[in-house]
Amino acid sequence: MGIHGARGAFSPRPRVHLPAAILLLAGIVCFNAHHTCAPLRLFSAGLPLANGLSWMKQIVRGPAPLRLGPGGGGDPVNNVSPEMSKAGQKYAKRYEEIFMAGRNLWKTLKSRGDRRKLYFIGPNGNSGEEVAESVLDALGYVPAPDGTYFLHRKPGIKYPAIKYMLIHSEKKLAEKAPKSAVDLYMEDETQYRDIEEDVIAEFANSTSEFPMACVVGEGAVLRESNVEKIKEGIVVWLDVDPAFSWIKTQHRPQQGGGVYFPPEFQDRPPAWAIANGWDGDVDDTEGKLEYMKILKSRSEVYEQISDIRLRMDIPGISENSYWAAERIIRLLNQHLDISTDEVSVEEEVLEKDLAKFLEGARLSKYVKPALKWCEEQGAATIEEVVDNVPEMSEALKLKPLERKRLEKAAAAVAVA
Repeated sequence: MGIHGARGAFSPRPRVHLPAAILLLAGIVCFNAHHTCAPLRLFSAGLPLANGLSWMKQIVRGPAPLRLGPGGGGDPVNNVSPEMSKAGQKYAKRYEEIFMAGRNLWKTLKSRGDRRKLYFIGPNGNSGEEVAESVLDALGYVPAPDGTYFLHRKPGIKYPAIKYMLIHSEKKLAEKAPKSAVDLYMEDETQYRDIEEDVIAEFANSTSEFPMACVVGEGAVLRESNVEKIKEGIVVWLDVDPAFSWIKTQHRPQQGGGVYFPPEFQDRPPAWAIANGWDGDVDDTEGKLEYMKILKSRSEVYEQISDIRLRMDIPGISENSYWAAERIIRLLNQHLDISTDEVSVEEEVLEKDLAKFLEGARLSKYVKPALKWCEEQGAATIEEVVDNVPEMSEALKLKPLERKRLEKAAAAVAVA
């Protein structure tokens, strides 16, 4: 019986003497009260154990957490903070302004009957094709009917197409050459230049109702017949320092580093440079000096035949072809003596307002004839349209129910 009664003495849980624990706690609290160290934080069931004891403040290290959701102004689905969303809106608006500036320039040129082609000249490594494409994107831009910015257009939704014609004379030459363009240049430079001349002449004689541009191979300006054709259009010189051109055309991205650069995205030397063995060796000092000497001599020709010039090797331009397009459109306006006030902003606003107005009346199919009526009658604002709804209904030959819907929409606009 003694053995069985002693089982509690061998229990792993120690006995706690309550009076001793209370005295120990009191001693610790008194010790902290008389020292400068931070007060002791003791918790039991989530609550402070004594007056004067408080929760320890949470220490946040690193950037503040993203404020997402409707309250913060962000996008919780795509994990976008308000700051990122604001920056995105800023750049979307800037791109849209570039596109609209190009569109207005093209509309003004068409109204003048000026359909001259654009020719982009300059040495290799000046991002000529990318810049030309960005400029044509702006000239041929058609805004979305619902006002959606270009950068905010969603996949799966049909938007107005941007139409233009762009060629690169060296690429067209390679397509027409009987063999490799470099081999042809090395074996028969005259035939190489003849094909190049044919390409430029073919483009110069072609017509289109949309914007047109040609990126001219840098050696094409050596023939007077090519210069005569190019001068019929507007010549844009995308200039870079010869040393910059050398680095851009000779540098080859190292493969196997995790990032693959397709050949079409690499700047290659012109055929004459490759024929001299200047291809892929950026440290060839002797070749670099000779290359720079040749480009400096050709810069004199570019300066003589160009209408506008833009440096492409300066920060803020070389990183993004659309920033270059923004400058070129501004320079084209100056060169062609086009004031930005010449483009009717009211016309743009009226077109959007009228489209929304007719959409509200379920009469979207009448947008084009309604715009034509506004132009004939001189209506410049949606308020003037609303004031003359009976006349517009008569001109559009609306059915009785359609007239009622239009009058109801006009009444809603008048109240607003």
